[in-house]
Amino acid sequence: MTKKNQLQKGEKIARTAIFLESFLAASKAVAGLLTGSVVLTSDALHSASDLFPIAASWLGLKIAQKEADKKFAYGYYKAENVAGAVVSLLVVYASWEVLGNGLNLLKNPSSFLKIPFLALAVSLADALILFFFGGLEIKVAEEINSRSLLAMGRENRTHLFSSGAVFLGILAAYWQIPYIEGIVTLVISLLILQIGFSAGKEALFSLMDIGPDREVREKIAEIIRSVAGIEEVSFLRLRKAGPFIMGEAEVGIRKDIDVQRSHQIAYRVERKVKQEESQVDSLAVQVKPFKSDYQHLVFPISQKKGLDSLISPRFGRTPYFLFVNLKGKKVKGHYFLANPHQKKEAKAGLGAAKAVISQKSDTAVVREMGEIAFYTLREALFDIFQTKEKTVKGALKKFQQGELKRLEKVKKRN
Repeated sequence: MTKKNQLQKGEKIARTAIFLESFLAASKAVAGLLTGSVVLTSDALHSASDLFPIAASWLGLKIAQKEADKKFAYGYYKAENVAGAVVSLLVVYASWEVLGNGLNLLKNPSSFLKIPFLALAVSLADALILFFFGGLEIKVAEEINSRSLLAMGRENRTHLFSSGAVFLGILAAYWQIPYIEGIVTLVISLLILQIGFSAGKEALFSLMDIGPDREVREKIAEIIRSVAGIEEVSFLRLRKAGPFIMGEAEVGIRKDIDVQRSHQIAYRVERKVKQEESQVDSLAVQVKPFKSDYQHLVFPISQKKGLDSLISPRFGRTPYFLFVNLKGKKVKGHYFLANPHQKKEAKAGLGAAKAVISQKSDTAVVREMGEIAFYTLREALFDIFQTKEKTVKGALKKFQQGELKRLEKVKKRN
């Protein structure tokens, strides 16, 4: 789903909420006048006041869809945050109105009802409709990461309690039991007030460029590290802009990688982050040289005899791979990996190369190599060296002395 489609989906839900809330407010107002229910009439006014934050949410989502221009180079996404702030203020105001109704009902309990069953049916329908629609709003809000829509969804879910209170208030008025509807209305006003403050805090923090949750940040950092050629993530700065995330990252790559390939790495980082974390709208990636004392070499070998192993003349169909860890010029350890693609009828080189890449190696030393394996490793930013030595020990010594020639291309096989 594209970012514009996400915003359009949120706008559609907000527009539906406007019509639904208008219908319910009108229904409760008519039923309240017909039945003489003060609590139902008050709840109709509460629903009518909800139209203002819903309209603010709809307008914010509508404006956020505008394309970036010279005046707003980063887009209009924060219009949704502004809407969220307005919504929170209006929700707080609605809680104040409900509080006033509750206090009034304590002072002046509702009078006898004319048509109690009509009032009960309308309040029950209002509770169920808004509860389930609020659930839909929350689902869409979380899907598109909309703060204003999430606030409205949570507020609508509380209608199950507020309308339940209205239902109890109607029964209390019908049975002429005082104070019940007033007390429950006061409790509901406090619940709505908490939602308003929570939504206001989130909107305000987003306008102040708060970053995403730690889980999202860690996920993005892990995605960056998974890109071939990335040795470290020096820093990662992220900020919220409406339902989306923008940021910048500085990554370290091996210093021997040329400028063109470093730009390719930066592009791959941005593309992969956007693909795997849909909230990210833009990520500026800067690269810097990274020097490590460690190297992770791989050798195709024909038998497992440690550093005395013979180097296999074929990479894709070698029986084993020997991985050697170097710190400076000292061997810090080695291990073997059986080649699971040795006997494949086709594309053995591709499978072998992917197996090697999965080990997080960065340098291959070979006698010969096929085209597919060569370009697969090059795509993963491997340094590939060619040797005429027969054993790993001999080739390793030449490598440490800088006497091995880098393999820049391979011959096509007929």
